Amino acid sequence: MADSEPPSGCPMHKSGSACPVDPRNMMPVFPQTPAQSQAMDLPKEREVSSIPKTDTSGNWVYPSPQQFYHAMLRKNKEVDAGAMDAVVNVHNVTNEATWAAVLEWEHLHTKSCPTPTLLRFLGRSSDLSWGAWWSSHLSYRGVPFDRHDWFVDRCGQKTVRYVIDYYDDRKAANDLEISIEARPALDNVGALIDRLRRPVWQVRRMWQSMFGGANFSSK
Repeated sequence: MADSEPPSGCPMHKSGSACPVDPRNMMPVFPQTPAQSQAMDLPKEREVSSIPKTDTSGNWVYPSPQQFYHAMLRKNKEVDAGAMDAVVNVHNVTNEATWAAVLEWEHLHTKSCPTPTLLRFLGRSSDLSWGAWWSSHLSYRGVPFDRHDWFVDRCGQKTVRYVIDYYDDRKAANDLEISIEARPALDNVGALIDRLRRPVWQVRRMWQSMFGGANFSSK
């Protein structure tokens, strides 16, 4: 995800660039101008996500195909300009699914915080989480292809870090064949309690949906 517009001449894909870095994702803000190696024009329109942004009245905004092209160049990845629309679509759909997975945990705190927001996020693809380590040894999915840490603002009460692993998964229940493992990082006792509570909460919610009864929303 991205947020602000960069200087028009900022050569983001060049090393040693003095262009600004967004502290919310520790990445440069990428330009909307074509790269020197670019063979075709790319769309500059940006899609607004459903993910509310902390300290603003709006939501996070995804990068345009043009900005995403610059981002891939900066990472020294092979870039097919003609595939950028599809790549950006997968990126956006995956982020929406990630936020939905985070909200499944945040539903434990609906009464105290009905509207959590995303403060910032950090890519950590080279850092293996404990869950990913176990998966690499015991699961058919192997090692995740990416990892993010998302920092969620719980209505100003506290900031909660979520560890998110992304797996190529041929058994995933979606067309992208990607599975997302999101959970609160064990940074404090509260996160541990949430991990223990959630299975009970899920059983209660399932029972309620099947048979009705009391509202089991968490305090």
